[in-house]
Amino acid sequence: MPELKGIKWSVQVLLNGLLVVCLGYLGVGWLMSPGTPELDEVVLRYSLSNGNSIYGVRNSQGGATVGFSYRYYVHKNLGNDHEILTSLVSAHPFLKTKEPDVQVTQVDGVLHLIVRGEVYEYRSYPLDALGAVSIDMRL
Repeated sequence: MPELKGIKWSVQVLLNGLLVVCLGYLGVGWLMSPGTPELDEVVLRYSLSNGNSIYGVRNSQGGATVGFSYRYYVHKNLGNDHEILTSLVSAHPFLKTKEPDVQVTQVDGVLHLIVRGEVYEYRSYPLDALGAVSIDMRL
């Protein structure tokens, strides 16, 4: 029966190694996650006809070493700036940019967004419920 002890020992080492790798992977993922944004200023409010609005807010999460980023949301109409900033912290933006100047216009029922500068992230699914949407990104 000495062979069985050898097999148990090698399986135990393999399982412990797998556990260490999994915990390391989870730890690195947790450390690299961006966390919650620090929204501190409303830079855009554009009311839509369906009870929703497009809001642009500044994210100052980077601190002194990283510039501001700007997040744009489609959300139900909100009141003052404080309510906007607190409600949007847990919402998902459809657009993340480096520049605060995003122009929104509506022509013949079609919504146009004009972005000049860096776009970090864009998702179209929050805009799908709005109907015809045209995104015009000019760099």
